[in-house]
Amino acid sequence: MHTADDGLVKRIRDTVLRMAHSPMRALEPATEMEDKTRQSVRHLARSRVSQLLRQLRAAHGLTYADVQAQTGLSQQMLFDVEYKDRRLTLDELRTLAVCYGVEVNDVLGVDME
Repeated sequence: MHTADDGLVKRIRDTVLRMAHSPMRALEPATEMEDKTRQSVRHLARSRVSQLLRQLRAAHGLTYADVQAQTGLSQQMLFDVEYKDRRLTLDELRTLAVCYGVEVNDVLGVDME
């Protein structure tokens, strides 16, 4: 079964491979397609983090008011992160990771070691 993100993932992979084989890449201006690819990667990453934070909050049975009481982060900010295009600061992400009992790396889906 193919998802709507399959085409996006293929375009990202193709762009990364093309960039890796271009020795002058750092000196060349980004093309419109590369800019769109970067924007798509950012959007996909934010969507993943938003969805995971929503799931963590639900798995812990917490309301926005509960998370606000534990973290000091506003309910509106929490909603915007989970359902809109609001980006987190690293400090906000760390605060939420502690609240949900997970590592920042796990939320981001990366290993920083």
